[in-house]
Amino acid sequence: MKFILLVLFLPVITLAQTSYVPVTQLLKKSGYQLSFGMDYFSTTKTIDKDSKKNSLPDGQSYNRIQSEFTGLYGLTDEFQIGVGARYRINEAKYLDLGSAEQSETSSGVQSTFAGFSFAFPKVDKWRFAAEGIFRFTPYTNEDNTVAAPGKLILGDDGNEYWGGLAVTYATPGKNYFTMRGGYRRPGKDLSAEIYWQAEGAIAWKYLALVAGVDGVSSMNNDPYEGDAAGRPARNIGGSQLYNSTNREWITSYAGANIAFGKLWRVEFKASQVVSGRSTDFGTAFGINLIRRSDKIETKQIDKSFKSYDIEANVTKVSPKKEFVVIDKGLTSDIAKGMRFDIFENDYLGGNILVAVGTVIQVKTESAIVRITQRYNLKKDLKEGLIARGSLQ
Repeated sequence: MKFILLVLFLPVITLAQTSYVPVTQLLKKSGYQLSFGMDYFSTTKTIDKDSKKNSLPDGQSYNRIQSEFTGLYGLTDEFQIGVGARYRINEAKYLDLGSAEQSETSSGVQSTFAGFSFAFPKVDKWRFAAEGIFRFTPYTNEDNTVAAPGKLILGDDGNEYWGGLAVTYATPGKNYFTMRGGYRRPGKDLSAEIYWQAEGAIAWKYLALVAGVDGVSSMNNDPYEGDAAGRPARNIGGSQLYNSTNREWITSYAGANIAFGKLWRVEFKASQVVSGRSTDFGTAFGINLIRRSDKIETKQIDKSFKSYDIEANVTKVSPKKEFVVIDKGLTSDIAKGMRFDIFENDYLGGNILVAVGTVIQVKTESAIVRITQRYNLKKDLKEGLIARGSLQ
């Protein structure tokens, strides 16, 4: 028996998840994101170019505080751009020959940057994106000599650029695993690098737990590797973070994100350098405040007559409203991949479209339907709704 209905497709509303957003989930057209972050890093040991660990001498310490502002904007649904700036404060303390504590500081805008991300078509549960960044360094470091000691440097001078790819696997339960990798040219006196990252997240509506590992692998083409005497001398304050030789590191991290409403979230992160070369071992703590506003995605109202071959009842709904069970299956010729429109009948006999889904599992007298789109969000997805599908 065929059912022929006049179906009114209401505007579709996509609510952006704010507790966790993977880097491959770009802003929709005209959407924007503003973020302000700050992190604190304290050196515990240095590790030289031969991977030898060195404890800091008594009375010596090195700390770095940096903040960053970033703005993103969606030019299209697949392409977003971003700009930002980073401000940094370095502090080095040590004991002089008279055992008196001395300190040096450097502070200022470490860099400004511009970047882009391009999203490839989504493939089932996989998202893919390409990304690139150009970072401008607005200063030049002073040479450091005994006769004319230079100031404590703010970082490596020379512009930086980076480009790479990212891929995210998202489970139906809103858990994510992301991998990134790419080429980076970090400055005029440093080796080119391969940057990589792997991150997993368990996300709920207002809370997400995040953990991962990232690192840098040197391409071992340092411009002064065979000419140590020719390397520019810099005041690095006893740290190995800057003016490094073929630097490498691996950092593990964990954190939690808390969402406030639909637009705001705050991210907390702690990290530890666990391996490296020509860098510093240390612990970092960071916080990031983000406002993300995605433009509401709508579809035009579509009035059309649709014919259905099968009508079933929704008998069960998953806690997160992502799956429903209907009371017809193989005996009614239902097959995996079939689409069902789910309706609520109003008191006047009208049909209100609530959701659309696809069959993912079929039993003899029942089937599981994954919800792929919600329509009238004022209507609850619940038991007793009518599911209609076509055999064609």
